[in-house]
Amino acid sequence: MVGLRRYQQQLAVMTMSMSGRMEDMQATEEKLDTAMALSEIRTQLQELTKSVESCQTEVTEVKRDMITMRNELDLVQQVKEEIDDLRECVDRIDEQSRRRKSRLLEQGLTLFLSFSIFAAVLGMLQFGYNTGVINAPQKEIEEFIQQVYDGRGDAPKEEIAKKSEFIYSIVVSIFAIGGMLGGFSGGIIANRFGRKGGLLLNNLIGIGGGCLMGIAKSTDSYEILILGRFVIGVNCGLNTSLVPMYVSEIAPLTLRGALGTVNQLAVTIGLLVSQVLGIEQLLGTSDGWPVLL
Repeated sequence: MVGLRRYQQQLAVMTMSMSGRMEDMQATEEKLDTAMALSEIRTQLQELTKSVESCQTEVTEVKRDMITMRNELDLVQQVKEEIDDLRECVDRIDEQSRRRKSRLLEQGLTLFLSFSIFAAVLGMLQFGYNTGVINAPQKEIEEFIQQVYDGRGDAPKEEIAKKSEFIYSIVVSIFAIGGMLGGFSGGIIANRFGRKGGLLLNNLIGIGGGCLMGIAKSTDSYEILILGRFVIGVNCGLNTSLVPMYVSEIAPLTLRGALGTVNQLAVTIGLLVSQVLGIEQLLGTSDGWPVLL
């Protein structure tokens, strides 16, 4: 009986010990489960935090894009307003051009316009005059060159005659070289001084060339004659560029075609006048050719 009770007591102690251990194990397992759950929760919270930060970054970029789009829309609106203003300005200019064209179509040939065209076309008359004026007094000019060449040294008459013909050919051809130079520079002069200003300035060149040719005989220098022909060639070259430009710009639309032919008429009149004045009965003499040139 004593042994049985002892055995029962030991069994009870062991049962209590086992129960305690089981309770401890259950508590440990609960703690482990809780720790694992907390770890998973922390991981999820970290992922959520990263997601929230990513969302904030995207939201910031979206806001920035929206601001950029708003600025672009404002710029587009501003450009649209400027285009509307330009369209209105173009419409006003078209209306003004239409009114101006209608006024020009109604205009005719007035006294002041006739005077302006006549004054400008005198340049083309001078071109025709200087083109033909050198032909009539050829014999007298060659004699003048022979006298100057003979007075500068002793040379055979045959050589003097050949030299005089050669120098006379230079006098004639240097006019075309000056005209080429003047024609090329006509656009530059017109843009720099204007059409009318260029014509007025060209008058000084014409006066200078005429004076040089006029004093050639009194100074006994055919070089001055050559220089004068070159200068007057520049003058005529400028006239061929400036005069048609000026006449076409001041002429009314209804008369522009008719007035454009006045230049050729002035050239032919200048040729006629030079041939008439160059006859021997007028200025085609040894004393009159400097005045003729």
